[in-house]
Amino acid sequence: MKVERVFVYGSLRSDMFNYKTYLDGKVKENVKGTISGDLFHIENKGYPAVVPGEGEVVGELMSFNDFESVLKELDELEAYEKGKESENEYNRKVVNVKIAEGTVIKAYYYEYNESADYNKDDKLVPVKNGDWKQYMEKNKK
Repeated sequence: MKVERVFVYGSLRSDMFNYKTYLDGKVKENVKGTISGDLFHIENKGYPAVVPGEGEVVGELMSFNDFESVLKELDELEAYEKGKESENEYNRKVVNVKIAEGTVIKAYYYEYNESADYNKDDKLVPVKNGDWKQYMEKNKK
């Protein structure tokens, strides 16, 4: 099974700060979707984290004009290195994304690595509604 899409739930969403830097002009298709998991805001870092859980996380399912090159850039952004899963800040995993009409599509997403030393001092604030963008808009200083 070849995965050719990425589910984004944080700063890479289409009107958030990292979208312009990393994805603008490279997105072939973008649809709203949800995944299962628990969403947090990392207070000391200013970006979100998703871990396996019972909640629902809101985001966008994207495909790209040059999937491999975008994936490489995203791996760097998310501090993901293959073979270093125990140390990475985030690990790239395959997830089921639900889009309109209940269709499910497999995609990559970046899962927060709770056990990494890099993350040991993080202050995780639960985002109950599963929508980090909404959380950020509501909590703007």
